[in-house]
Amino acid sequence: MAKNIFITGATGNLGSAVVDYLSQEGCQLIGTTRSSTASSDKIDLYECDLTDEQSVAECFAKIKSNYDKLDGAVLLAGGFGMGSILNSNKEDVLKQYTLNFMTAYLTSRECVKWMNETGGGKIIFTGSKPAAEGGGSGVLPYALAKSSVIDLAGLINSDENLDNVQASVIVPSIIDTPPNREAMPDSNFKDWVTPEAIAQNIGHLLSDSASSLRNTILKLYNNA
Repeated sequence: MAKNIFITGATGNLGSAVVDYLSQEGCQLIGTTRSSTASSDKIDLYECDLTDEQSVAECFAKIKSNYDKLDGAVLLAGGFGMGSILNSNKEDVLKQYTLNFMTAYLTSRECVKWMNETGGGKIIFTGSKPAAEGGGSGVLPYALAKSSVIDLAGLINSDENLDNVQASVIVPSIIDTPPNREAMPDSNFKDWVTPEAIAQNIGHLLSDSASSLRNTILKLYNNA
């Protein structure tokens, strides 16, 4: 799988697993970081504020100067927050939209433009189980933002002006990470989905064998 793959959230718990897997598959990885001093021998990192339109545009201009095309994008960056209709406010909703939807929108827009000019590509968004299945009343701002991410993927897929640009959504349940184990110590961790399992499924979506898939929403729930 010798492909150029762009990744956001590459230094997080899930992102690190995705980077490990895709690098082993022979991909050239390109990613963003908030730190100007971050470095990795597995991924070519570029400093970027994913919530800022100009910063994202400038970041992609730098990436384009070093790479001739983009085969895929894995958009993992985001954030989580609690809150129901009774105890959330405007700031809570705007924060979740900024962290989850706006980062996905700004980066995917640049990816789509580039892919559309160079023969197409695949974009993988990150949804959430509350957004996909409902029942997220306790995480209302987060679920609203993730619902918009899922809608964004569908709108990209329905755009007749795009040439072979495909959007998919992975929808994990609870991911088995150290922070989640610390936050929910009494849970059955075996019911959760591992970062490694998610990474393998992302690898499949990016592969040529998955090229016939359309409008894919991949639910990675395990037993959670």
